[in-house]
Amino acid sequence: MLRSSIRSLSSSAPRLDFARMQLFGVVGKVVQRELRDNVPFLTYSLAVNRFVGGRDDKTRVTDWYNVSVFEEKQVQFFENHLGPGATLIVDADVTQRQVVDDSGEGKQIYTTLKQRKFDVVRFPAKKHDGEEEIVEESA
Repeated sequence: MLRSSIRSLSSSAPRLDFARMQLFGVVGKVVQRELRDNVPFLTYSLAVNRFVGGRDDKTRVTDWYNVSVFEEKQVQFFENHLGPGATLIVDADVTQRQVVDDSGEGKQIYTTLKQRKFDVVRFPAKKHDGEEEIVEESA
């Protein structure tokens, strides 16, 4: 008995997380914030090194990225265990929006990184008495 081939297509909704980025870097400034409905989140800067130049003449360049963390358990872990100096591997969703000025000629593109997950490569050095690692700020 012969069976005819049937082509089946997925009926699931398309995934919206195609734009993702993975970064390996060192945490800079960490800022605690709150949404309008008093939900805590935080943002931090991440220094990522790359090397440019020829084979024999390589120069290290540091790129800085701002990452936002909204997941409650990740925010708590950051507050309790991480801070400036921690080395992380970060998996983040990337979104961009384009803003045009009033004249319609000038365009700026804003890139937003929303942390999905992270792995700690190295914890930061212990802080000394009187040092403040995380800054509180309202959004």
